[in-house]
Amino acid sequence: MKTGAPAPRTVVVHHRSGIGDLIWHIPYFRAVAATSRDGKVSVIARPSCCATDILSAEPSIESVIEFDRRPRPAEHRRGRHDGWRAQWHFAADLRRQGFERAVIFSGRMRYGVIAWLAGIRQRAGFGFTAGERMFLNQPPFIQPHRGPGNWVYPEATAFAIAQGFVAEPQLPRLHVPQELRQAMSARMQALPRPLYALAIGASEARKRWPIAHFAELARGLAERGCGVVLLGGPAEADDAEAILRAVPAGLRDAVLALAERSVLASAAALAVSDFCIGNDTGMLNVGAAVECSCLGLFGATRPLTHDPQLFAIEGDSMDLIEAGHVLARLALLGAPGFTESSMPTPQGEGLA
Repeated sequence: MKTGAPAPRTVVVHHRSGIGDLIWHIPYFRAVAATSRDGKVSVIARPSCCATDILSAEPSIESVIEFDRRPRPAEHRRGRHDGWRAQWHFAADLRRQGFERAVIFSGRMRYGVIAWLAGIRQRAGFGFTAGERMFLNQPPFIQPHRGPGNWVYPEATAFAIAQGFVAEPQLPRLHVPQELRQAMSARMQALPRPLYALAIGASEARKRWPIAHFAELARGLAERGCGVVLLGGPAEADDAEAILRAVPAGLRDAVLALAERSVLASAAALAVSDFCIGNDTGMLNVGAAVECSCLGLFGATRPLTHDPQLFAIEGDSMDLIEAGHVLARLALLGAPGFTESSMPTPQGEGLA
């Protein structure tokens, strides 16, 4: 953007499908908004990342525009924007909204094409390929991430730095309204403290810790005088009830099952909890983004290392990570209600 020029009306494209992926991008959306008209941007996002809900309290977000091209296989449906005819109509709708700049957090050519068809004059994107760069006109471009671990956050960071929106990597942080925090705190006020949130959901079966292990962990925490919140969406309601039933009757008053439809409501629960333990999934990233210390269970994926709020326990598979290993790691971390000397460290293969 030229010095002295009016700030452009901006739409940001978020390509990834997961909640955690969206969380990682939020600080960069804010940075783009700071250079945009009225300090706001609109965000194009896939329905599965729940952007309409998650970003509803973000002051820098003007609107969320859903691009429903390719739903996840588990959804068993066809997207509204599958096919070029539907995407042409999507571009026509964008044209009517009068955006002047598109900032595309993706290396996919189709978003540059859509922005070009929508008549958006300034078009910035990753520019991984010559085909993609044909429809972009705001370099510099970046290279695909070649290092270890997940590539989504490093590529978003590299792009935001290259485009001059930020000078260094930004920690993902999520705004949760105070009134929502207070309402969730009131719902959980009968639970003992410290309060542990167990994020029991996962986007893929391979990332799921067995329900029996979660039940054993909930019991172990309750036996130590801790409160436990079983946190998931409607899809996890049955699992949460199964865990609750597995906890001895005398300890169940210390455990609460929350199957919230709203991710922002779950974020509020995490914001008023003392610690989160969960699968490698969106809710773990939400916990870190509201500055709740988190212990992630990584038996199918590599640990996340971008946020100091995130700790990890690794196993050769999810099944091999036992509840006792988790309790021992909490003691080593000096987590609330634990001390390093409170219990011996179990020995297990493939744990780190």
